[in-house]
Amino acid sequence: YRYLQESGFLHSAFTFGYESFVHKTNINGNHVPPGALISFIQKGLQYLELEANLNEDGDVPDGEFSPLTPREMLTKDVDELKSVVKERREQVEKDREAQRQQQEQARELEREREREQRREREQQERERDREREKEEPADGPRPAEDEEMEEADDGD
Repeated sequence: YRYLQESGFLHSAFTFGYESFVHKTNINGNHVPPGALISFIQKGLQYLELEANLNEDGDVPDGEFSPLTPREMLTKDVDELKSVVKERREQVEKDREAQRQQQEQARELEREREREQRREREQQERERDREREKEEPADGPRPAEDEEMEEADDGD
């Protein structure tokens, strides 16, 4: 009755009040706060959503609250809502596991790339060493190297 009045549906409020005999009750309309019906309905929907998110222990798992759509809350009972929440949680867990696997695959690919780069560097170093060995004269080390070797021998 009060909601209809607050919403501007005065004729509907009058008709509803007359047919429901609300004017014959001992409820003082001045003691009913404005928007009380909407507030009660919102609280009821929040309670319903919370109840659907409770697990078997009676608490909501951390970070696992699954919001429900208005359509779901209006068209399904608590048991159906619990199954919706359970399905969503399972899907979230599957998605997380898939994401973990993708991240692990990406890390493995990165490790493989690093190993391949290391192999390539080692191969290049070996090729450079071979080239240096080919460039050295067959009869021994270069003269500058001879002097270094003599200095090393003198120090012993």
